[in-house]
Amino acid sequence: MKKKNWVASYLTAMLTVVLFSQTAWSQVGTSTVTGSVTDPQGNTVAGATVKLIGNQGTNRTVVTSNDGVYTFPSVQTGAYRIEVEMAGFKKASISSFQALVDSSTTINVKIEIGEVTETVNVDAAGLESIVNTTDASLGNNFVSQQILQLPLLGRNVANLLSLQAGVTPDGYVTGGRADQANITLDGIDVNNQQNARAFESVIRVNPDSIDEFRVTTSNPDASKGRSSGAQVSLITKSGTNDWRGALYEYHRNTATSANDWFNNKSGIARPKLIRNLFGGRIGGPIVKDRFFFFYNYEGMREAKDSSVARVVPSASLAAGSIRFDDNTGQAWTITTPQINGMVLTGAGAGPVVDVNTAVTNLFTAVASRYKINDNTIGDGRNSGGFRFNASTPVKQN
Repeated sequence: MKKKNWVASYLTAMLTVVLFSQTAWSQVGTSTVTGSVTDPQGNTVAGATVKLIGNQGTNRTVVTSNDGVYTFPSVQTGAYRIEVEMAGFKKASISSFQALVDSSTTINVKIEIGEVTETVNVDAAGLESIVNTTDASLGNNFVSQQILQLPLLGRNVANLLSLQAGVTPDGYVTGGRADQANITLDGIDVNNQQNARAFESVIRVNPDSIDEFRVTTSNPDASKGRSSGAQVSLITKSGTNDWRGALYEYHRNTATSANDWFNNKSGIARPKLIRNLFGGRIGGPIVKDRFFFFYNYEGMREAKDSSVARVVPSASLAAGSIRFDDNTGQAWTITTPQINGMVLTGAGAGPVVDVNTAVTNLFTAVASRYKINDNTIGDGRNSGGFRFNASTPVKQN
């Protein structure tokens, strides 16, 4: 009996944590739906019942104020429709529209005189206000279709964030520094505090996992404004009543790549770049209109070469000869026997230095294996550059 009570208490505690967590998350990374209800003469209608119905079965109801205004705050992003009812008027049904993250969607409804049993269907196309009239923030929303269709290097959604007025590709936003951007994923802070680069989150985001995002470039309200740069809100995809999925693989190789200029000059083959980016997504219903799931996976395998140059000894230095110019610019060469023959006279007379044969043997081995093929580094007399392609394989999941 005690064991059963313990299990029941544990499950109750876990359920409580989950419920409170969902309540907390619903306050961030959301949208607002607002508007007014008027009669055929344009007079506002107070006390009208307004229902906000999500395509996944969610349902919220408010009543218009004395000014005929309704507001649904903290709305999860997605597709919705609106129904308006008022005694003495026909029921108005507004077809599906999109509630976008960190934005206020304005739907103004005009109802007609008649029986409430009659319904007037209104197409929402064109009703959604694209002008932000609720606060002073500036920014644009990118929806799923744009994210999937716009070209992306490496399928990194962050590369789209610079497609805003006042934003540079390296992350400076209307005067704000590149390391001052604030990024949230479904309302949760995902800033990369270690690298502190613009538009970089600690979680990799790709077009198949992100449903929409918004970049607030200036004048963020009190719910954002964590830093002086861009305020980036990313929203992940979710399951729907329909089964949907995709599989993909992107392949890139060296066949169409141009060689590095320095490699060409040094007679080195073009660096290898073989990249395979692959993955898939699937989403659907667990309980229709109530419970859904969504899963996404992406992996990358990359075999990549980088052109590298290192300083190596020249053949003359390997043979034990040192070349130099005197103050007049005249070139001189000192051989190993000459160096070994240098002596001091007078007090402390004796050899100045003897060349260590271990060093000359090492230089000989290096010079024979790594012949100078690049003159961009080294002193051009006793050393030069050896350019080669260094392999840097990458594996990511």
